[in-house]
Amino acid sequence: MNTYKKISKKINNFFYDHIILKNIVHNFVGVIFALVAAFIFAFGFTCFTTPASAEALEKVGMVQFTLVTGGVSGLTQNIALVLNTAGVNVAPTTVQSIGYFVINIPLLVFSFFKIGKRFSILTLVNVAASSLFIALLSRTGFAEAIASSKLIISNILVRVLFAAVCTGVGSAIAFKGDISCGGIDIVTYYFALRKSTTVGKYNIVINAFIVGFYSLILLASNPSEFDIPIFSIIFSILYLFVCALVVDAIHVRNKKIQIELITELQAMPEVLMANFPHGITLSKAKGAYSHNDKLMLWMVVSSNEVKSVVALARRADPHAFIVITPLAQVYGNFFIKPIQ
Repeated sequence: MNTYKKISKKINNFFYDHIILKNIVHNFVGVIFALVAAFIFAFGFTCFTTPASAEALEKVGMVQFTLVTGGVSGLTQNIALVLNTAGVNVAPTTVQSIGYFVINIPLLVFSFFKIGKRFSILTLVNVAASSLFIALLSRTGFAEAIASSKLIISNILVRVLFAAVCTGVGSAIAFKGDISCGGIDIVTYYFALRKSTTVGKYNIVINAFIVGFYSLILLASNPSEFDIPIFSIIFSILYLFVCALVVDAIHVRNKKIQIELITELQAMPEVLMANFPHGITLSKAKGAYSHNDKLMLWMVVSSNEVKSVVALARRADPHAFIVITPLAQVYGNFFIKPIQ
């Protein structure tokens, strides 16, 4: 651990003296995050949300069932279903690949002015890469082979869970790189930043309308098979909940933790505030057993800062008593690193 800290410190010092190189590396890492997130999302979308071929379904006696993903990809699924219902002979994957990119354009313009320039540019990279990966995976037959496998085709619940995990991990990786997977993620990310709260719950609310609309179109196109729209809603909602849980479990940017610290070190507030951009509330206290004068400190930090705060406090005062409490929300001024 000490070796890691020394190497990390040397790297930070080097980049501190080479700002241009630091920005280049920072943007390069962002591109890597965008590409990895795009591939994971495209893999889950083409392999698990799109139904297998009619021949493969007929072999195992299964009906065609499309999992609605929500977001812009869900909107493209709605568009593909409307075109199919109207008799337009266009491959659904083609509609989804092109529509995913086109619908994202106005949302990217919105994010450019309301969230950040780097965020928008790298989100555009992610969106373009997602469209490309969806097209490649669909045309090479790789996605068809997985979608038609016996395990996936005979168990809808497995499809739902695999698709939700892939989408959730893809979105969370993008969020970890301070970008997004585009689409509704841009809107939810914007509201999450404004309200300084988690992203997943906003996804659920917006996507519920998209899923419901898809099921209504499905029911209107074939009223006799009303069971398929009902199951479509049930499994799609399950997909959205699992996806939201995965995102909020990995993306911890807006999760806040309260740290309550009791110490005899009078300089502890200055030590903590010199290293973290957060305020501290303190009060004087006295130990019931020792009768020594102590300080009680209350501090709210982001969840990814907790280990660093505790490690620094224990180095300054090995006898400090520390209590950590998760928080649902914080009102007032709380510093979060801005998005570029």
